[in-house]
Amino acid sequence: MDRRDPRAWAEGQQEAREENEKKMRELRDKMERECQEALRDAEKLARIEDDELGQLARQRREREEKERRQNEEQRFRELKDELINYDFQTSPRIKKESFRDLEVEDINMLRIVLIGPPGSGKTSFVGKNRFKSYVI
Repeated sequence: MDRRDPRAWAEGQQEAREENEKKMRELRDKMERECQEALRDAEKLARIEDDELGQLARQRREREEKERRQNEEQRFRELKDELINYDFQTSPRIKKESFRDLEVEDINMLRIVLIGPPGSGKTSFVGKNRFKSYVI
């Protein structure tokens, strides 16, 4: 290019501007593609993390439910052992005095449960006719 020729210089300037604009468009397009790709990757990663957190939450809930059931079963076994080994004659928990001045107007029926191992005389105890079933 001859710098002394103003027309050639102007054409060179125009070509340089067009080349710069072309490179700028290419860079903008490349940045836009990379940005879109980064957004897709971020969304994919977020979905994976959400799935993992959901699985962790489900596992935590299942573990808590299992622990709750185990604690409930343990309390039931302790209560069962306590009831089986309880001696009503030597250590009654409910004293007769507890029933004095008891308001029974709202009680329709009272049920008493006899608990004990087979052959301990539960049926014989009930069969003595000392106790009758009353509906109030």
